[in-house]
Amino acid sequence: EAAEFAAAVADVAVAAGRDDTLPALTGIRLGLDAEAGAMTLAATDRYRFAVRTLPWKAADAGGGSADVLVSARRLTEIARSLGRSGLVSVALDAGSAGFEHAGTRTTVRLLDGRLPRHDKLFAMESPAVAVVDRARLVEAVKRVSVVADGDSPVQMAFSAADNSVHLQAGYEDDVASQRLPATLEGAREMTVAFNPGYLADALASFDEPSLRLLMMGAGQRAMVTGEAGSDAHRHLLMSVKPPLL
Repeated sequence: EAAEFAAAVADVAVAAGRDDTLPALTGIRLGLDAEAGAMTLAATDRYRFAVRTLPWKAADAGGGSADVLVSARRLTEIARSLGRSGLVSVALDAGSAGFEHAGTRTTVRLLDGRLPRHDKLFAMESPAVAVVDRARLVEAVKRVSVVADGDSPVQMAFSAADNSVHLQAGYEDDVASQRLPATLEGAREMTVAFNPGYLADALASFDEPSLRLLMMGAGQRAMVTGEAGSDAHRHLLMSVKPPLL
C-alpha cells in the first residue's frame, strides 16, 4: 500500500547518514524476500539503526529475493510523491530501482556498497524492558532538552519500585527534569542516556500509544519498539554514559 510504504520510508530515513563521504550510510536498504512475503527497509548512521518490515508480494510466482541500497533522500522524495491509496510496484535491475504507482513510474540509481546487517545488533539477551506512554515521553524529552548544551544527553532513570522514569538534562545550575509513570521489568533500576535529537527522532517515528524500551545498560544498545514488541518497527539507539549531575 502506498500510504504504508511512504510511512515506513519516513520512519527509517531519520536514521540515515548525512555525510556524503560515506555514501553507503546515506542510503536505505531495500530488502525483498519473496518466500517470507516481506519488504525490509533499514537505515543507519552508525549511532542509530531503524528497521521497518512490510508485507510484499512478488509480481510472479518465480520471484526471488533482492537486497539493494537506495538514496534515502531520493526514496523520501519518491515516497512523498505517492498518493494515499493504491499499490506500489517495485522493479529492480542491475543498477536501478523503479517505483510505480497510479500509472507513474520513477527510477532511481542504486548506491554502491551495503549497510551492516542488523540481525546481530538487534539480538539483545535478557534486557530490562520499560513501557511508557509515547505522547507524554515525547513532550518530556522536548521539555528537558531545552537546557541540553549541544549534544549533551538526556538521562532517563527507570525505577521498578516507583513505577516511574525520571528524565533529566543539563549541568550544574541549568538543569531540567520531569518524572513520568513507567513500568520496568528485568531490573530494579536502569539508567540510560541518549543524544536528545536522536531520541526525539526515534520516538516521533512511532504512533502507538505506548512504547517499549529494551535496555542493556549505560553505554550499551537500547531498542525502541511498539508496546506489543512487534518486529515490524524497531529503532536501535546507542546509549551514552549518563552525565554526573
